[in-house]
Amino acid sequence: MVFGPLRKVRVKVQVKPAVENLVFRLHYRYTYVIYMLSALLATLYNIVGKKIDCMTGVGSASFNDVVNNYCFIMGTFTVDRLHGLQVGVDVPHPGVGPQQGHEPTTYHTYYQWVPFVLFVQGLMFYVPHWLWKVWEGGLFKEVIQDLSIRKYLGSDLRNYVRREEMFQTLSTYVIHQGSEHRSWAYKFFLCEFLNLGVVVATVFFTDWFLGGQFLTYGADVFEVAGLDPENRTDPMSYVFPRMTKCTFRSFGSSGTIQVRDVMCLIATNIINEKIYLFLWVWLILLTCATSVWLVLRVLTIVLPFYRQFLLKLHVREGHRKEVSTFMKRASVSDWFLLISLAKNMEISVFSEFVSHLVAQVAISADTFPVDNCQEKNGSPFSSSVEKKKQEMLER
Repeated sequence: MVFGPLRKVRVKVQVKPAVENLVFRLHYRYTYVIYMLSALLATLYNIVGKKIDCMTGVGSASFNDVVNNYCFIMGTFTVDRLHGLQVGVDVPHPGVGPQQGHEPTTYHTYYQWVPFVLFVQGLMFYVPHWLWKVWEGGLFKEVIQDLSIRKYLGSDLRNYVRREEMFQTLSTYVIHQGSEHRSWAYKFFLCEFLNLGVVVATVFFTDWFLGGQFLTYGADVFEVAGLDPENRTDPMSYVFPRMTKCTFRSFGSSGTIQVRDVMCLIATNIINEKIYLFLWVWLILLTCATSVWLVLRVLTIVLPFYRQFLLKLHVREGHRKEVSTFMKRASVSDWFLLISLAKNMEISVFSEFVSHLVAQVAISADTFPVDNCQEKNGSPFSSSVEKKKQEMLER
């Protein structure tokens, strides 16, 4: 087939060599952007009209502006008893109607804080990535040199000619600098768990911010989506009411206090209800994806055969035996460095590097980098290297 060779071409999305996986990027790249855009949308009042518009019944524009600003700053409320009643028959709008005595009401003051909260939450999703970049300090880019797939398969053939030299440098680092990439790996694992902590904290903080209505918000909306609009209680109208009440007190012409019970249109909630519905779906999916990924991460930490299986998937079939030889004595940090290299290198290049690494380890007289517990008890790999060295001297 004419297009047969094209099927063998591998394309990497990352322009730069990167350790972060897809789940990690979902946090600092996609979720961060989603929250920044949501914060921007929450401030675009001109799209839907005024941020708040109260019906005062007074023709004075200055008085109306005062009432609007007062109700926006101090907050509006709905009567709990009037939710769920038939709109147009029992109540003019959900939750809007006369209050009897001291019956429960729900005050809505969050909408003035929505843009700020969304902005800060977006920054929080970027924090683990920022910490990782500070701790990593460009180390991985220096380690992989010019062997990353975009540089290696570029138009410059010097990378191909110099690959043995780069293999030697990289092998030396893997063999002799175990302490550096050991802390490097565990810091990355910590950042992955921080991602889960941020998304869980965001869910519960948003639930508190919206008065305990966010955890089931999306499920309630989807549950009533197929019902008759005239006979259903829209959860969005309860959490993000479009029409609310506001009590404004002022002096009359004779000095008597006048109380005005006005209805206010909160146009911004038309946007807020959609924003938080999307965020509910996104955060649920993100939490599930992050949790599943961290379960797999824990398995890679505690199960050596699983680490070996994953690494074998990144080399050609003929090199899998060499992977088994290397992984018998490799630590978790050694595996993580190699799996990170594999994801940023073309499969044939990485397979060739693994062969070079195993050969260098076999003739090296230095102790192979292992975890602290192995260093205390004595590395079995160290003794095997000494034995190999003795055999070479006898020859």
